[in-house]
Amino acid sequence: MRYWTVVGLLTLTGALWAQTPKSVIGFETPQHGWLVLPGAGGKVELTENPNDVKTGKRALRYTYTAAAGKLNAIVYLEAEPWAQGFRFWIKADRPALFALSLQEQGGERWVAPFWVSGNEWQRVTIALGDFTLAEDTKPVNNKLDMDEVEGLGLIDVSALFATTPEAAILFGDQTGTRVMWLDDFEFLSDAPARRAAPNTLDDFQRDYLVWMATAYTSLTREAGGMRVEYDMPFPYIFGALRAVAPNALRDTKGVEVVIQVKTPTTLAVFVEEQDGERWSATFEAGGESKPEPKRLLWSQFAITDDTKGKGDGKLTPATVKMLSLADWGALTEGGPTSNRWLVQSVRLVK
Repeated sequence: MRYWTVVGLLTLTGALWAQTPKSVIGFETPQHGWLVLPGAGGKVELTENPNDVKTGKRALRYTYTAAAGKLNAIVYLEAEPWAQGFRFWIKADRPALFALSLQEQGGERWVAPFWVSGNEWQRVTIALGDFTLAEDTKPVNNKLDMDEVEGLGLIDVSALFATTPEAAILFGDQTGTRVMWLDDFEFLSDAPARRAAPNTLDDFQRDYLVWMATAYTSLTREAGGMRVEYDMPFPYIFGALRAVAPNALRDTKGVEVVIQVKTPTTLAVFVEEQDGERWSATFEAGGESKPEPKRLLWSQFAITDDTKGKGDGKLTPATVKMLSLADWGALTEGGPTSNRWLVQSVRLVK
């Protein structure tokens, strides 16, 4: 009898040991481990306001002031080395681009940007493969090593880069007091499953968007794509933009946007290179019964007048760091200032 008891205990111990690692920060106690990044501003505290809690009785609230050149971020210094991804609930008091950042001991910093629509909880699931090396970080081995990660952080990217007077022209006034809420931050032992999508810049499989909206424009993730909407009584540069990883467009001949637009208009695609040169090309869209491919070759792109002379005057796809979509027709006399698009994918032309 004692023999079988010992065997049973050993079996149970082995089963518990073999269980998938799991670590969830629920913010139910003050010992949650998150703090304001040293040198950054703001205050971290727990809230019990039912309107600001996703699950349980409490959630994290981060209050800070957005100003030009000011970094606002919170960090967690006990990253799980076995993690292959992260899942959490986040809410902000206005639409903004945030980023999850991983800092390695060797100095490499990796970032994964995501769009928060504002004033509603949304779930974000990020795999290690979604991270790219930060633009201002010197490469060491160009590989994300979780064993070397000494901390992770949540950064308000909009508050850092979109608060200058120049940026306000495109994104509106982003300065002032801001609030972000966080709940149920989970370390995942398995990366989120996603189907392979060769020759695709974005197929919108993630449960979050990596795009950022211009002012007066709303972005919403829908099944099968990204919804872009605006309804204003005056013309503006309505659109969305996203970062492009280094060399992501290498050896390409152009891009193809699969899109459905409600009201006929002229849409523009902009790409910006690392040297500051910006190039654009346009296509007509509107009235489609379903998303249709709109192909633009690099040979169709022309340099914008305001960036002439910044570089070599040649569009080099491998150096593109930003891609934007904008309603160019909305800026023309009589153009639509109320419209809705569904972007199903952005493909690479090889």
